[in-house]
Amino acid sequence: MASSPTHSKRLTKPFSLATFLVIVSCCTHLTLAAREVAGDDKMMRERYEKWMEEHGQAYKDSTEKARRFEVFKSNAHFIDSYNAAAGPGGNSLTTNKFADLTEAEFRSIYIRGIPKTVSPPGTGFKYGAVSLSDVPASIDWREKGAVASVKDQYQCACCWAFTAVAAVEGIHQIRTGNLVSLSEQQLVDCSTGTNDEGCNARDMDKAFQYILDSGGLTTEQAYGYEGHQGTCRASGKPIAATIRGFQDVPPRNETALMLAVAHQPVSVGLDGGNKVMTYFSGTGIYGAAGEPCTTDLNHAMTIVGYGTDEHGTKYWLMKNSWGSGWGDNGYLKIARDVVSNTGLCGLTLQASYPVA
Repeated sequence: MASSPTHSKRLTKPFSLATFLVIVSCCTHLTLAAREVAGDDKMMRERYEKWMEEHGQAYKDSTEKARRFEVFKSNAHFIDSYNAAAGPGGNSLTTNKFADLTEAEFRSIYIRGIPKTVSPPGTGFKYGAVSLSDVPASIDWREKGAVASVKDQYQCACCWAFTAVAAVEGIHQIRTGNLVSLSEQQLVDCSTGTNDEGCNARDMDKAFQYILDSGGLTTEQAYGYEGHQGTCRASGKPIAATIRGFQDVPPRNETALMLAVAHQPVSVGLDGGNKVMTYFSGTGIYGAAGEPCTTDLNHAMTIVGYGTDEHGTKYWLMKNSWGSGWGDNGYLKIARDVVSNTGLCGLTLQASYPVA
């Protein structure tokens, strides 16, 4: 009698109801997981479309839009995870206008580094003899009318020009009682030479030196900001503010920095390139919960005040140049006296101010 073919043999172990239920359960979970992923993707796309509408964003074609969506999704997941870990009352991040840029793209556009030029010998530090007991426990130069509205450097890495102008606007108002919005574009176009590259790395001291040598700055209205470097057109434009010189704050010394800020807004270099600071929503004090920072000076802001919050955390009040949609309407509170020697994000390493 011939043997049965191998493929006709049957399983000798019965297929149990329990096994069947396990298989059904696994398939059900896989289906639900797929639906959850699809649902999350749909919600993210709706969030992306809303973000595009809020920020007036448009792309050249569908391919670029799809690529930017993937970048946005990655950044949004990072922001959501950070906020969930921070919990109630902690610092928070938000999908601001930079949310469709990779970290490398953001750095290449907005963060170019701050080269250091040594100030002329003998410039000194005019506030060195001032005692801490003689300065207020807190100050906000906005409340004293010495801070113009927040501006936007756009895709031109000329933070050096914006912080220098803000410092000059401040001391001009303190000296004259008249707040005038001055021209960053004049610096971008006209302050040329060693280490001066318009929308690239630049030193605030070089900007102050140009203002000193050229006889002053004209107004924003007379020489409007264009977001790129062009030919210098300052000749014949009215001078709106002048300075007599500039000084550096002694580095690695937050006490000296406080003495200077007590008297006027001060330009500082700092690390502004970390991802947490990029998407900071303005809630809380940056650095109070140990947010990452280095002493790589790649950005510049203007310190326009200092104080202590209701929890006893000391802070610096910083004016940025990424528009009013960033941070707290364009401002940032960053922790003070929490990192010895350098200050948080290296903000004591390169601080300077104009003398008027």
